[in-house]
Amino acid sequence: MTEEEKFLISLKRRRRGSLERAIDLYTPYVTVVVYNVIGAVMSKEDVEEVVSDVFISLWKNAGNLDIQKGCIRTYLGAAARNCAKNKLRQVRAYEELDENIVSDGAEPYESIEAKEQRRLLLELINELGEPDSEIFLRYYYYDERISRISAAMGIGSSTIKTKLSRGRKKIKEMLIKRRYCNE
Repeated sequence: MTEEEKFLISLKRRRRGSLERAIDLYTPYVTVVVYNVIGAVMSKEDVEEVVSDVFISLWKNAGNLDIQKGCIRTYLGAAARNCAKNKLRQVRAYEELDENIVSDGAEPYESIEAKEQRRLLLELINELGEPDSEIFLRYYYYDERISRISAAMGIGSSTIKTKLSRGRKKIKEMLIKRRYCNE
């Protein structure tokens, strides 16, 4: 039996010290994964909170770990990405709620029109599908640099640029098509 399997068994059985050992061994890895997803748009404290959530999730789901698969690093990487994306969604939902509550002083119809345009644009971006929609949100919504998006997603910079260019053309075509369909 390997050390990894022994470690997984101790986690699965929730033995004392197993969570602390996981935290000691994998915090740097989990932090990098989380930072690559949210580090450019959120604070250090937010990153730390998500890292903590990942280890809480590990402890809560320890009984469901598959000893046969035997790779806790893979589990933690996936959990870190999912927790970070959930945090992004929460922040985005809060920002949208905040936008609806606070008025910018514009006329009501202008505010409604601007919100409708943002909603339509987000809908079209989502229609691009993954990974294109994530690239668009990171680049245009969160103002991330192409190099950071490339590193975080494991996609080459030139591919990111190509996807952005093609995505802009697709969105333009979708807007034109919707305009003609609605007339």
